[in-house]
Amino acid sequence: MDEMEKPSDAKRTTVRPPSVLAYLDPNYWNERFTSEDHYKWLKDYAHFRHLIHQHIKPDSSVLELGCGNSQLSDELYNEGITNITCIDLSSIM
Repeated sequence: MDEMEKPSDAKRTTVRPPSVLAYLDPNYWNERFTSEDHYKWLKDYAHFRHLIHQHIKPDSSVLELGCGNSQLSDELYNEGITNITCIDLSSIM
């Protein structure tokens, strides 16, 4: 590990597509999800919780499109929102 490299950076694996069109290809996501356990975008659920709960109540039905390996549905379920449907292009999800 390089002196300037942070330990957390050394463990991170980034799977980048060759072009933005790859995001439309289920094979890109299948490959990515076989190498990632969990992916957080720029912020985790705690950062957006207050915004989500302004619109989603415990009796709401939630459809998470492109769920991937996101923990959002787990977080919502743990807070009492149990009517959740997750869907993704990837067949391995």
